[in-house]
Amino acid sequence: MRLFLNFALFLFVFKKNLKIFIISLNHEKHSTSYQVVIKLNFALAIPEKIWYNIVNESEKNMIDIKDEEFIVPAILPPREDGVFKTLLTHPSAGGVLKDLIESILMIKVKDIHIRANELPLGHRTEKQERFDVNCVTDNDEQIEIEMQAQALEGDAAKNHKITKDRGVYYLCDLHAKQEGRGRRYDKFLRSYQINFCGFTIFDDNSSFINYFNLRNEDGVVLTDAVNIIFIELSKLGKILDKPAAEMSGAEMWSIFFEYADDPKFKDKLNEIMGVRGEIAMATEILDNISRDEDEIARFRARRKFELDQQHNLSFSEERGREAGRKEGIKEGIKEGKADTARKMLAMGLDINTIMQITDLSREEITKLSEQ
Repeated sequence: MRLFLNFALFLFVFKKNLKIFIISLNHEKHSTSYQVVIKLNFALAIPEKIWYNIVNESEKNMIDIKDEEFIVPAILPPREDGVFKTLLTHPSAGGVLKDLIESILMIKVKDIHIRANELPLGHRTEKQERFDVNCVTDNDEQIEIEMQAQALEGDAAKNHKITKDRGVYYLCDLHAKQEGRGRRYDKFLRSYQINFCGFTIFDDNSSFINYFNLRNEDGVVLTDAVNIIFIELSKLGKILDKPAAEMSGAEMWSIFFEYADDPKFKDKLNEIMGVRGEIAMATEILDNISRDEDEIARFRARRKFELDQQHNLSFSEERGREAGRKEGIKEGIKEGKADTARKMLAMGLDINTIMQITDLSREEITKLSEQ
């Protein structure tokens, strides 16, 4: 009976299901899992190197599975795309959005109208843009607000060029696709794009907020028709030390988006809410969103999609590396045979002997002799 069980476990291992077996025995204590592996190792007499790989794979998948079984936080993070959009477009958030825009752009706004977050395509080959928040004010400004919590893959190594270029592309398209294209150019609405980023873009600039428009090398403004703003939430460290009463509106809103879901900063958020009623209003809306079953379900679905994408990317990368290793081994063996054949040719051995030793074809050896 024991022999049968050992054989069954052997098949279980090589179907790569051992990781589930180990996790089911002890999901939390990795040390116990290792003990199980060691016992199975002796029972099955599998070479140590193979077991080393299996243990590593099992440990890695334990971590992956734990990450996938995430717990929905008590307060949903306002940095998450869907939560960010729901918060700012909530029926009760008119005053919230108005104050946020006034704080960032340093303008006065009487009324804001939220528009569709997808621009119409001018041609079937155009990229479809989907904004987080797209609105227009009574002062002839159209404003697009984006939240990007994480840097794009590989973008940091490129000085975040993709993030910058994407922002410029969206801003220019927003400005170009205004209603009434036949109007005079000087009557077009001013266009703004506000980008909240959970990472650092401008390493050499200590300021957490950067404004850009069209200027010459002397700083003379060509036009204020298009404007792009980057707010780096990763640079709020020193601002947290300031009393709320001394903070700007942009600073307070940035702290809200970065820390509203973190209990460690509850006191600072309460201090800010005491100074700025609109952030107290935003906190109440966020709390309601966080207790809404539909919103929680949507948050879970988005998170699951992200995890699935990460898994697929990781799997594809590993498959690519494995294919590269196999191809490298194959090429290495082939090159080794060719090198051996060259040496044998230099020694004057006949082609038939070389064919028998290297498994190369006559044509391949002939080509080597002609090199």
